[in-house]
Amino acid sequence: MKTFFRSGRLRAGALLAALALLAGGAGWYWSYSSNFVSTDDAYINAHIVRLAAQVSGRVIEVQVTDNQTVAAGAPLLQIDPEPFRLAVTKAEAELRLRQAELQSARLNQRRVAAMVRERALPAQEGDDAAAAALVAEAAVAAAEAVLAQVRLDLEHTRLTAPAAGTVANLSLRPGSMVEAGAPLFSIIASDQYWVDANFRETELADIRVGDRADIRVDNYPDRVFHGEVESVSGGSGTAFSLLPPQNATGNWVKVIQRVPVKVMILDADPALPLRVGTSAAVRLRLSVHGAAPADSS
Repeated sequence: MKTFFRSGRLRAGALLAALALLAGGAGWYWSYSSNFVSTDDAYINAHIVRLAAQVSGRVIEVQVTDNQTVAAGAPLLQIDPEPFRLAVTKAEAELRLRQAELQSARLNQRRVAAMVRERALPAQEGDDAAAAALVAEAAVAAAEAVLAQVRLDLEHTRLTAPAAGTVANLSLRPGSMVEAGAPLFSIIASDQYWVDANFRETELADIRVGDRADIRVDNYPDRVFHGEVESVSGGSGTAFSLLPPQNATGNWVKVIQRVPVKVMILDADPALPLRVGTSAAVRLRLSVHGAAPADSS
């Protein structure tokens, strides 16, 4: 009999312990879900600068290689400058000619004006001389504009990096012909990285700009990066696709949508280069519930 009661007490104690553990787990889950949201549907992104030449010509030197890291202002390629130097020389000669014509027109205007005052010539002659001087002034202004443009074109034969980053999709070689405005290659800027984290629409209500985040990147699984929410998209990912879903059909099935949340990475490390398009996992601390700030360790 004693053994029976002892066994019953043990079973009751075990049941109470299990209930307490279950209650504690439920309380922890409720606290966690109230203060955090997370997703592993997230991808690294950065500004991508797509480069194009501003003048057409033959490439005579490519000064970088694909996937090379470059500093802002670093030389990238050189288009043959000789045709543009000749254009500058021609424009300079044209400007000198127009300036000489202007000087002659102004001297003639002064002589004619003096003779008109002495009534040696009719007033119409004075008007014609003044108009000729104005035409010569306009020709000088036009020649100056042409010279400025060809000088600028000459400068544009040298392409430099608009931002620090990594060269991508480079296939140019010396001898290649390039057209003004045609895409050449890209630079992935290294000044800012962020994560496009796709959260369920049911999780958006408490997400706020400024919420702190812990970020794990798949290619650096042992490193936790820190960030904060910069913005929440105005639509789901499917809303901006080329062929958005047509829900006004008879076989419509409700599917929970995901909405991109832009989370800026605050402590990107040059020693751990981030790759655009690689996977990440994001955990947000929801400030709307008064959660503690993200762990800085």
